[in-house]
Amino acid sequence: MGLLQSESANPADLQETFGAVNARLAQLREHHVLGDIESLSKDGMHGIEQISELVGNLKNFSRLDRSKVASFNVNEGAAATLLIAKPQLRNVTIERRFGEIPSITCSPSQVNQVLLNLVTNAAQALDKPDKVIVITTRREGAEAIAIEVADNGKGIPPDVLPKIFDPFYTTKEIGKGTGLGLSIAYKIVNQHGGRIEVKSQPGKGTAFLVVLPIKPPAEFVMKEG
Repeated sequence: MGLLQSESANPADLQETFGAVNARLAQLREHHVLGDIESLSKDGMHGIEQISELVGNLKNFSRLDRSKVASFNVNEGAAATLLIAKPQLRNVTIERRFGEIPSITCSPSQVNQVLLNLVTNAAQALDKPDKVIVITTRREGAEAIAIEVADNGKGIPPDVLPKIFDPFYTTKEIGKGTGLGLSIAYKIVNQHGGRIEVKSQPGKGTAFLVVLPIKPPAEFVMKEG
């Protein structure tokens, strides 16, 4: 378990370590020590592959091995976010409409946090049998990119829309939300020199649009760098 707990753990280390384990299992099979060694070996390697993938995606999501401000591929961040949020997305159809967009200069971990908050919010709003979340990325003019997270959930009442970015404001049941997710997303996007907008129709769904500059304001880079 020390390897998994270490911050330096990476998929290559995991594959090498468990590759040695698999080789030892093969030796045991030759000596007929375990009758079902082949099945155990396959199950073990399948589990290792899943762990390896998870570690890689966790590192890509948190970007602990990168500086605070860095060049960031939003499409990769969105893909990693969907994997991290997978437990909340059971029985949800995810449509990825990733466009060809340039990398942006930003705080990768903060932008990933925005994506996770929006995806989580969308998942919690789904109340139909045919649950759908659509994530779209595209260029927005010459100097920005856009990310849209849309769902076909219950929607937001018109009188609630102006309040959704207020800290601690929530319409969710007790224990299902702190009221900070959208407020944090709003603050992060604003600090990056971007904007976040929302459109919603009760009973039809909600769409959040995030627009981020390819190059953030100089004061943001100076403050974060």
